Amino acid sequence: MRGFVHATGAFLALCYGLATLGLAGFAVLAALGFAVPLFDLFNHLQPVLFFGCLVALLAAPLFLRSFRAMATALALSATGLVASGFVYLPEAIGGFTLEHSPAEEGTETIRLMTFNVFGRNETPMAIVDTVLAVEPDIVALQEYSFEVRNRIHQALLAHYPHFQYCQGGERAFVGLYSKIAFTPLERGTCPASIMSQDRTARIIAQFLPQDGAPFVIATTHNDWPAPISRQQEQLGALVDALSGVEGPLMLVGDFNSTPWSYALRTFQSRAGMTRHTRNLPTFPMLWYYLGDWRATPAILPIDHVMTRGGINVHSLETGPASGSDHLPVVVEFSVAEERG
Repeated sequence: MRGFVHATGAFLALCYGLATLGLAGFAVLAALGFAVPLFDLFNHLQPVLFFGCLVALLAAPLFLRSFRAMATALALSATGLVASGFVYLPEAIGGFTLEHSPAEEGTETIRLMTFNVFGRNETPMAIVDTVLAVEPDIVALQEYSFEVRNRIHQALLAHYPHFQYCQGGERAFVGLYSKIAFTPLERGTCPASIMSQDRTARIIAQFLPQDGAPFVIATTHNDWPAPISRQQEQLGALVDALSGVEGPLMLVGDFNSTPWSYALRTFQSRAGMTRHTRNLPTFPMLWYYLGDWRATPAILPIDHVMTRGGINVHSLETGPASGSDHLPVVVEFSVAEERG
């Protein structure tokens, strides 16, 4: 029995040591993502890296008895915690301290909901229920598959007479519904055929409210961040597209990129955008295991709202779960009148 206990303790210590080494190593590599784009992929796992290193730091006495082994584990986990904290903590703290100014009395506000509805959503009418409960003026949908659209389009159209729909490859299914009339500014980037080979699509539309200043809404759905070259190409194309947009602009959608990613931060800088979604987890609400899609808590903030120009954001929050692996994001904003 004593031999079994000793062997079990040695095995647990080995597992702990390998986990600590892996967590610390990935955390250091992630912090160097600004220099090596491949390492930037690890930044999408920052919550796991940060809290994993913290647990490893605190748990060292439970698994190790040797002073030398414990000192090594503490040094590794502390190094990983510092490296991860350098990237992770500013965003996390910003999420707790961010405040939006309420609209001044008499100011016309607009409510927008952006939502990756999940192409295999098994309860698509829940999407409609959520939209009607939130009552947004504008609805931007991503992963708006042909099957989901067929189920809910007419129900949405009854409340939102203005719409545009894109379809094509992997993540080209995006839609825009609105109570306010709009004019598409880029028709060529919104494929109309499911046979299109375009993996992504975007809608850029100008809104001209009857009692307010004009503004532009853009929505997109980017691919996963790997391979790096594809991500850089898609973000670069989006920067180029937005560079020709004048006036107040709001960009929303599923970027498949967390705010800890150097790639996303570089995009924000190049596009001149301010991101308002600070540490707002939206994914994954569902995960496939044991033969079915099962509920999980969202830990990754990959759905974003960004602005530039005279747009003032007054509130921003996640909406209720609606059969998707993402949560919707609801933002209320106003547009400043141009001064001559």
